[in-house]
Amino acid sequence: MPKFYLQTYGCQMNVNESGVVRRVLDDAGFTETPDEQDADVLLMMTCSVRSHAEQRALGRLGTFRALRSERPGRVVGVLGCMAQRFGRNLVSDHRADIVVGPDEYLRLPELIAGVRAGTTGLVATCQTDVCYDSVLPARGLSQGGHRPQMPVSALVTVMRGCDNFCTYCIVPHVKGRERSRSLASILTEAERHIADGVKDITLLGQNVLAWRDGSRRFPELLDAVASALPATRIRFLTSHPRDLDAGLLEVMRRLPNVCPSIHLPVQSGSDPILARMNRGYTREEYLAKVALCRKYLPDVSLTTDVLVGFPSETEDDFRSTLDLIEQVRFDFAYMFRFSLRPGTGAERITPKVSEADAGRRLSRLIEVQNRITAGRNRELLGQTLELLIESPSPRDSGWLGRTITNKVVIVKGACAPGELVRCRVERINGWTPVAEVHARTAAVC
Repeated sequence: MPKFYLQTYGCQMNVNESGVVRRVLDDAGFTETPDEQDADVLLMMTCSVRSHAEQRALGRLGTFRALRSERPGRVVGVLGCMAQRFGRNLVSDHRADIVVGPDEYLRLPELIAGVRAGTTGLVATCQTDVCYDSVLPARGLSQGGHRPQMPVSALVTVMRGCDNFCTYCIVPHVKGRERSRSLASILTEAERHIADGVKDITLLGQNVLAWRDGSRRFPELLDAVASALPATRIRFLTSHPRDLDAGLLEVMRRLPNVCPSIHLPVQSGSDPILARMNRGYTREEYLAKVALCRKYLPDVSLTTDVLVGFPSETEDDFRSTLDLIEQVRFDFAYMFRFSLRPGTGAERITPKVSEADAGRRLSRLIEVQNRITAGRNRELLGQTLELLIESPSPRDSGWLGRTITNKVVIVKGACAPGELVRCRVERINGWTPVAEVHARTAAVC
């Protein structure tokens, strides 16, 4: 059987799309290998959100080409966002054999066969209404080269694409416009994961709150999935602040297995910058959403994305962002320096912020948020928490456990993946809570 090697860059959507690729190739008779030297087909799932991600992938593509030179007949393929953005240039300028956009993974076996039969430079990039409804993503290989038999968590993509066209973001240009899967297909996939032993499911979308199926909206989807799987933790990513409302929060409050954890990207604390980003809300409107979250869910964990160095950002704009971070006190934040993406609205916005100023602002932002994250985690000291054990800790003899609010805790004591344990947080190591097992529990909530 032909063997394939798959490297994944980027977000959780890409992780899940790599699962789609694995399933498509599995069904076509391919076998995955963790060893690139052993592969007949070398593939990478790529990200275009930042220039650095593209440069990493292009460097890795050079390694793949070298492996092809060692064994002529190997197939080198670029998948995902970079495939959509670069198209045929990946063949002409970077000597890839196949280039496959996000909506064309079902054609992979056909394209690989074409290259192996002697055709070169096969490109499949376009935007359609594909949602891969009938494809159950396959999990990646473990370190030992085997597919996990008892997965603890799973991602279920409920919608793809985005209609927001934030001026810094390339996603609508490479992933396409919003399209949603049917409620029935989502429930079917979720139930299949539970049959495989999954204990924690994340409903995934570039703009997950925009999901719709006829007259149904995302709160109804969340209600349906959580009600159908009452012993499973249910999460969702990623939420646009404009779309979050009391109806969604009421569902989260009513259903105990819906995790009180919300990722709510703010991007900036400055109204002028938010307007130029085309975010669709003001600073005060965002803070009102935060207050609404904490009104309905007093113990909610809030995380966010923040972007600094956006064109025209002044020191006053940046101070407004720092002030918002201090005011909200997010549990965690993903923080980035602006990366100009060709074809986005930000190309036309001036003046540009210097790399030196953007770097300095990012360092200051990270310093402030790291202090807040450490403080939020110190609040757990002495608390008894219910943790879902995910895997052995890679750095010590303990285990990785996750709270219902999505915080990772190091667990000391005898455990196994998929177990629910009650633990008392005994100390904080850096900003990571460390807990001792007190008891096993039978239910998620």
